[in-house]
Amino acid sequence: MSIVRGGSIAAFAAAVVLTLAACSDSGTSSQSAATKALVLYASHPTAMVDHYVKAFEQAYPGVKVELITGGTGDLLGRVKAEKDRPRGDVLWGGSSTTGGSAPEFFVKYDSPALKDIAKELQDPTGYNAPFDAFAMVIVYNKDLVPEAEAPKSWADLGDPRWKGKVRFANPASSSSSYAALVNWKLIGDWAMVERLAKNMIIDESSSAPFTAVAQGEAPVGVAYEEGAYRVQKTGKVNIVYPSDGVVVLPGGLFLIKGGPNAVNAKKFADFVLSTPQQQALVDNFPGRRPASTAVKFPAGMPSVSQLKVLAYPTDEAKAQQKEWLAKWKEIMIATR
Repeated sequence: MSIVRGGSIAAFAAAVVLTLAACSDSGTSSQSAATKALVLYASHPTAMVDHYVKAFEQAYPGVKVELITGGTGDLLGRVKAEKDRPRGDVLWGGSSTTGGSAPEFFVKYDSPALKDIAKELQDPTGYNAPFDAFAMVIVYNKDLVPEAEAPKSWADLGDPRWKGKVRFANPASSSSSYAALVNWKLIGDWAMVERLAKNMIIDESSSAPFTAVAQGEAPVGVAYEEGAYRVQKTGKVNIVYPSDGVVVLPGGLFLIKGGPNAVNAKKFADFVLSTPQQQALVDNFPGRRPASTAVKFPAGMPSVSQLKVLAYPTDEAKAQQKEWLAKWKEIMIATR
């Protein structure tokens, strides 16, 4: 496995050379025959990505993975920039809305691997290979916020006492935060978004809010589920599933249109959606919701039936993403 962390240009160039060499070695078109490489664009936590890359290489010993990591928004931007000469094969990270916002850059995924995937998580448009699922939650530092005073709902985060104390990742660069923005609109439209925005400090990284809360740099944050459970293990953080409702979204995994190693891209998607790898997700990475219905559910995580789940307006969220993000930017400027 070769890894490019944070978009190193030199390392990325080397990855591309290796990928092209592998395609050349195959002696046939990369779109119609198997190659010896896979270029994976991933925004998931390093430990989880490395686990699955290693497992995939062991399952397919002739394939070497070139790993490019970064933020979901940045990696999607790279896919768009490379549209005339795609260099990546798989975009893995964010939510179903990540690739759903730009389906012209991806190919549809249809596979027997979907048979055990929860129907409500499957992409009606056929592009996403739903590896997992997640909800957005509130996290708070137990040393800074007494349990009795902790927010219990999204609306509570609009209380003036939290001004400048709520950490939130920019939804323009974080697909999970965009899901939270849509979540708030479902509850109280833009008026609610404005109330919450007044109290927020904005981060550019999805991991920054829950990290800041765990380190005592902020009392409260908005986080995706897996990140929240990751820092809960420190004993410093509690998790709140807001009483006014959450959306539960499938994670994103998309096959890049025109990618140089299309056969291996499909193999990777099938691999991580398989029952053994879905169970490995539960066993090794607390806080991750498996997409498969054939595995044992994570201990301690509330099931969907225990939550107030709001129906996510997938089509509208995709169609209006540019407009809604522009509105978000206007609100943030107005509330600073």
